[in-house]
Formats: sequence, C-alpha cells, structure tokens
Amino acid sequence: MPRIQMDFFHPANTLFTVDRTVGRNAPNDRLDVFLVQLLLFLCTKNEISIPQVTVPRGLRVATPVAGATTPARPRPQGNIIIDGICGDQTIGFIEYFQAMMMLKQVSAIEINGQVGTEGSAAATKTLYMLNATVNALTRPWVVTQSDAFPYQLRDSFYFSL
Repeated sequence: MPRIQMDFFHPANTLFTVDRTVGRNAPNDRLDVFLVQLLLFLCTKNEISIPQVTVPRGLRVATPVAGATTPARPRPQGNIIIDGICGDQTIGFIEYFQAMMMLKQVSAIEINGQVGTEGSAAATKTLYMLNATVNALTRPWVVTQSDAFPYQLRDSFYFSL
C-alpha cells in the first residue's frame, strides 16, 4: 500500500513510498503503480529544461556519451495515463525520467525501468529522485487535491510521522 510520510513541522521532507517495486519485471501492485504514475505525471508533464529528442528518419539512436545534452531515452508522446497498469508506456516514462536524472548528473542512477522500495538498491534512487522533483515542483501535501490524483488512492493513503 502506498504511503505518504510527512513531517508536519517540515513539509518539504514529505516522502511518497511504495511497498513493492514498480516497473520492468516487477510485482507491479496496482496501488503502487497508481502512485508511481501520479509522481511521473507531476514530474514529466512539463519539460524540465531538457530538450526533446528528435531523430531524423533513417538514423539509428545510440546511447549518448558523457557530456551529452539529450537523454538516452526519448520522452514518450503525450502525458502518462494514470490507470494503475504498468505497461510499455509507464516503463517508457520511468526510463525517460531515469535518463533525465542521469543527464543532469543528479546522482548515479541506472536506467533499469524500475521504481523500487527503500530496500532495493538501484531502483530506490529513482523513487528518491521522484520525491525530490515533486517536492521541488509543488507542495507535496496538496497532491491529493490535484485533478490527476486517482480516486483509487484516496482510501489507501495514510499519513505517518
């Protein structure tokens, strides 16, 4: 069950967590997927100062080298659909977000298509970066009032101190 861990004295320390890993070759519990999709929606609905990748027809796409200015994975078209199903679109957005964070050299993040729990090694960094980005973009305690917030999560969230 997804949770919000919130420090009422320091709201910027709000942390969204999942119980099980979401993404490629993961359990993908429906409520956890809803939360990850919501966080990805909030983080990728606007470009975060990274240009779109466009590849001319007939050229092959290669993994960029260090110092590159475009992410290793192109942004999927449109906004992510928040439906609780972890399919190709959700994995594409996870990989795009990981590529953006790698490009910004925010941390040593791996493009593995997974958002994990606090116990998993590489996927934890993605969840940490999603939290940091959401906290920077908006006041995290009002996420539940967003029009994009899935009603399925309304009964499963609880606040812990």
